[in-house]
Parts: sequence; C-alpha cells; structure tokens
Amino acid sequence: MTDAANTELTTEELLSQARGNATAFILTTIAYLKERGPAVEDFVAFFGRQFAPGWDELRAQPVVDVAQAVTKNAVSVGCALGSLSGDEARAELLITGWPDAEEISRVLGLETSDSDAMWDSFIPIMERLGIRYAWQREDGAVRLTYEREMR
Repeated sequence: MTDAANTELTTEELLSQARGNATAFILTTIAYLKERGPAVEDFVAFFGRQFAPGWDELRAQPVVDVAQAVTKNAVSVGCALGSLSGDEARAELLITGWPDAEEISRVLGLETSDSDAMWDSFIPIMERLGIRYAWQREDGAVRLTYEREMR
C-alpha cells in the first residue's frame, strides 16, 4: 500500500508529465483530423492565426528573439534544441527531437510527416511579424529559418 503522505511530485516529474501530455494532445488532434476531417493544414493555419496577435510584442525585437520564443514553445512540448543562432535580421533554429512522439505516433497510426504539419502553425505568426519563415526536415531534425528585411 502506498503512503498517501509521500506522493508529492517534483517539478521535474510534473514537467515530464506535462510534456508527454502536450505531445499526446497534439498528435491525437492530428490523428483525429486525419480520420474525420477537416484537413490538418486548415486546423494548423487556424491555430496559428488565433495565436498570432499574442506575438505582437516581438514585432520590434531582433529576429533571434523571435526564434528564441519559438524554441520555448517547442521545448515546452518535448522537443530538444539542437542549436539556435541569429541576430537582428536573421535566425536559424535546429530542433533535434520530439521525445515520446515516435511511440505515440505509432499508437495513433501517424507517420513523422503527419506531425510536421505543426511547424506550419508559425506561418501566420511570422507573416504578422513581417518575418519570412521556412522549415525543413533534415535527418531526423527540423531546421527553421527566420528572416526580416531591414529598412
């Protein structure tokens, strides 16, 4: 029998659980949309548009600060940061993993490319900030690039 007084969770345990739950929620949403529609791409675009105004405070910030904000979002749902570099006008971010995503994807019948659609959620956000944004998959990692024309 477990002692109920000794069941306090550490911050690390809660963070790990929250990341797993966020990953599961994102991937289950994608699996549901694939099975029942509407298109995953429509949902991802809607998601990005809904949250784009919340990024307005970064409009005048260096592009590397915008990439840092994306990093926080990605890492908070379980991705791993490979590298981040940039300056006022340009930044590049390498995401090297999405822990537990492979196992959850398998349970849900998803391919890696299915979850990649979530990277497109940043398109409306970056458009609102006046930043050219692109991403591409590279050997199990995802490279994201950001560029703002300086005036």
